[in-house]
Amino acid sequence: KYKNLFFSFSVFLILYLSFNILVQERYLFFFIISLSFTNDTLAFFSGKFFKGPLIVPKISPKKTWSGTLISIIFIFLILIFLEYDYLFSLLVSVSFFLGDILFSYFKRQQNIKDFSNLLKGHGGFLDRFDSIFFPIFLFNIYII
Repeated sequence: KYKNLFFSFSVFLILYLSFNILVQERYLFFFIISLSFTNDTLAFFSGKFFKGPLIVPKISPKKTWSGTLISIIFIFLILIFLEYDYLFSLLVSVSFFLGDILFSYFKRQQNIKDFSNLLKGHGGFLDRFDSIFFPIFLFNIYII
């Protein structure tokens, strides 16, 4: 019961914070979405290529350490190249992974394979945006 409430609140909060960034710094919203897609894609392909041990197979059965670490390092380097602070860059790059794991956990708790059928084999539409949950918080703090 509380997990459903927390999940619903989380989705509402991410929509609100996304709208806040969209209104204040439109380019930043699309930048976060681009980083998220880059992070997810890079983690997927590098995890498939390098394989290696799984991180949390009960929550996210295909997520590997290799894919996750490569995507974290790559996003970190992009943010550093764009002259963001080192600590902020590290927090953002790790937070993409944490958002992905959090929403995967929600899916497992509810026995949901995909959040929708819109994107077959990709976890659904919402699964493309789950990893922005924590970075949206961080960037909202950043623009304040």
